[in-house]
Amino acid sequence: MGKFFKKLTIFTICFSMLFSLTACGTDVEKIYQSYIKSLIAINYMGATEDYINASGATQEEADNLYQANVEYLADNIITYYGITITDAPELREDYIELARLIYSKCNYTVSKARKDGSVYLVDVTIYPMDLFAQTSAEVSSYVEAFNQGVKNGTYNDYTLSQYETEFSDGMIDILTNGSLNMTYCEPVTITVEIIVDGDTYYISDRDFMRIDAAMIASSIPEPTTSEE
Repeated sequence: MGKFFKKLTIFTICFSMLFSLTACGTDVEKIYQSYIKSLIAINYMGATEDYINASGATQEEADNLYQANVEYLADNIITYYGITITDAPELREDYIELARLIYSKCNYTVSKARKDGSVYLVDVTIYPMDLFAQTSAEVSSYVEAFNQGVKNGTYNDYTLSQYETEFSDGMIDILTNGSLNMTYCEPVTITVEIIVDGDTYYISDRDFMRIDAAMIASSIPEPTTSEE
């Protein structure tokens, strides 16, 4: 068997597909604030209504954006923990549901836009989710116990599918319980610039990725135990 843990070089888990929006009305400070709120809500909570109203996207496009994002997080978790689902591909659905749960715990506020010289800025205050550091000790203990079971022959009569499912189920339980009792790091504030181009406005991919990078704490202890 290969190692359970694989180090991700980058733990960036969001799609930054943005729509240019037609500015309307006079209270642009609130309009820009609502725009940022809708981007975050669609990407992390699957809240489509405001995003559709603001961007003109279809329901299908909005649903696909959120689905792609949760699948990307699910695949990152599978890769990070070195979970093998080759013989049990249906396990991926468990991680997609886990990703939905994790994202539902996002904790942030979006301030009203403010003008700075000739540009508008919006402050997004984020409390990074600390799930992976939070559960690190329990994960390490679980992997150590599972590996001991391997050495003791506990799983000798298991098929590969049963073996993969057994390990994966334990990981899902740990990460689900951690998500339900989510802890957060100290808040960070990301300031993004509203880019105005004629009668449209948007934020850069770079600014959105800065928001994304803050949502889930990337300071994850290096795993020390692997499956033999």
